[in-house]
Amino acid sequence: MCSDMPDCRTEYLATRNKQFLCMTIFFLFLSLSVKSQTVSVADFLGDRQAAVSLTFDDGIQEHYTLVAPHLNRYALRGTFGINGKYMCDIDDHFAPRLTWEECRRMVADGHEICNHSWSHPNLTAIDRHTLLLEIRKNDSIIKAETGVNPTSILYPFNATTPQVRAVCEEEKVGARIEQFGLGQRNSGCTAASIDTWLRQLINDRRWGVTMTHGIYTAWDQWDEPWVLWNFFRELAFKKDSVWVDTFSNIQAYVKERNAVTLTTRWCNNTLIITPALGLDCKVFRMPLTLKITGMEKNRCMKAVQDGKNLQVSYRGDYLTIDINPYGSPVAVSYMKEKTLEGKTMCVIGDSYVYNHGCPVSETWHYKLATKHGMKYQNLGQNGNSIAFERDSIYGAPLYKRYSIIPENADYILIIAGHNDAYLVNGDIDRQKVLRQRLDELLKGLKRKYSGAKIGWVTPWNVAYEGFPATINIIEEMCRKNDVKVLNAAYTSGINPNDPVFRSRYFQGKDDNAHLNNAGHNLLMHWGEQFVMGL
Repeated sequence: MCSDMPDCRTEYLATRNKQFLCMTIFFLFLSLSVKSQTVSVADFLGDRQAAVSLTFDDGIQEHYTLVAPHLNRYALRGTFGINGKYMCDIDDHFAPRLTWEECRRMVADGHEICNHSWSHPNLTAIDRHTLLLEIRKNDSIIKAETGVNPTSILYPFNATTPQVRAVCEEEKVGARIEQFGLGQRNSGCTAASIDTWLRQLINDRRWGVTMTHGIYTAWDQWDEPWVLWNFFRELAFKKDSVWVDTFSNIQAYVKERNAVTLTTRWCNNTLIITPALGLDCKVFRMPLTLKITGMEKNRCMKAVQDGKNLQVSYRGDYLTIDINPYGSPVAVSYMKEKTLEGKTMCVIGDSYVYNHGCPVSETWHYKLATKHGMKYQNLGQNGNSIAFERDSIYGAPLYKRYSIIPENADYILIIAGHNDAYLVNGDIDRQKVLRQRLDELLKGLKRKYSGAKIGWVTPWNVAYEGFPATINIIEEMCRKNDVKVLNAAYTSGINPNDPVFRSRYFQGKDDNAHLNNAGHNLLMHWGEQFVMGL
């Protein structure tokens, strides 16, 4: 029998089919969004393009008197291989040798003292018993005299075999196997050849290890040492793309990178990353940089491991975090938008804060506070220094004037260091003063404002001698005092050395310090991510 009434069963099935189709599309979308995230370990720490270790053989006194001061000036760390038998021999016919006191000072400055054998024999030409003696005796005296157990080896004459390596590298991160001779009398280096080597290293995304002996004495001397010093300077200003560190640190990272396994899963809208690493954590102690792709753009992320917030850095289409490969699972999630609402943020520092000749309302931190409904106080002072007394118009240095910050501050942002970089200007004694007073400042902040979230934003990496060391000292002392750092020199995309960039984003074509309104807009997302992650 025909009827004008609708077929209820047909409508019911059509409705169920639509619901099923919608649910299928939803779960397919969810599945695709989850699967689109990829997690990998960056080639090098900080996701840099290449890495360089500067190694120096034979424990020559020039390494302390000439090399180390230039490395310290640019906040670079070297690896120095010593022979225990010849230590303290200032009358050695080959070259005057290091003293143990000099080694201790180099270790205190962050350099690595490593094993170059006890007496510098060809290790491939001696028996196993003598080989063990050469390595263990040298290890023991280095440990006794410096307090640090050597974790790497520079083979004498670069001579080794698989059998020698099996003996020498036990309980160590590794040994130098390939090297770039960095000298002139024998290696024939020129400024051009060194530049070519470094460019190729960056293009190939590789780790390069240099080998230097003497400067004016010993083997492979330099007729033009300024070529070497300029190379150090070039490395300092390429820290955004080249990781320069001791041999042991980079070797440890590379082996950890190659050995770690990462498993990922989603739980309650949180990406859980579980690292597993079977290496000896007493020997292999480097953090690993993870690259995460596929997360939503323009949203602030939070990463937590072992109960601590990790710093999240954006690199265009992906983000990076540094993790402990032996630690607990890492939880990565989107931040709640209301995190900052109603909080009080005080920003203190130099003209990066005060904004030089432009309105404070154009600064990224003012815009951040306005966007999130925060109470905002700007305590910037043009010309202000972290550590050094200047003319009274520039105000007292930060390590003295930080106490003007209101005690009810929920967030304290320090943006400073530009003026100190010019005042330090490669002076080692001034570096020590900066380090000491930064420590005093940070300890005072943590003590007085124990309930506040504190973060530091570094200056840009201006092509001037004092900047690499100043930025490195800020990072070092903040790390020591558990204060987070936004390294604006290497991760913000702000380039004060490019005339075109300056004319577009700075307050003048010759200005390398002060962003204009467009420049602050460029930095806004980085700053927002940083503050929300404190």
